[in-house]
Amino acid sequence: MEEKKIEEIEGIPPYRMNQIMKAAAAATDQIVSGKHLYNPSYRECEIAVELIAEAIRKSREDHGRE
Repeated sequence: MEEKKIEEIEGIPPYRMNQIMKAAAAATDQIVSGKHLYNPSYRECEIAVELIAEAIRKSREDHGRE
């Protein structure tokens, strides 16, 4: 993990980080389970994660939140 990313997660309480990890695990499971995308390649998984990140950035810009 890059140094900047480590600084961003400092200060998040353990319980909240656990909830974030559960959400990340659920998203990962949906991407790789084959329910929506059969037998995805690593590149296809990366594309899905990039699309998710872009949607989050767009939502943050639209709502003016951190």
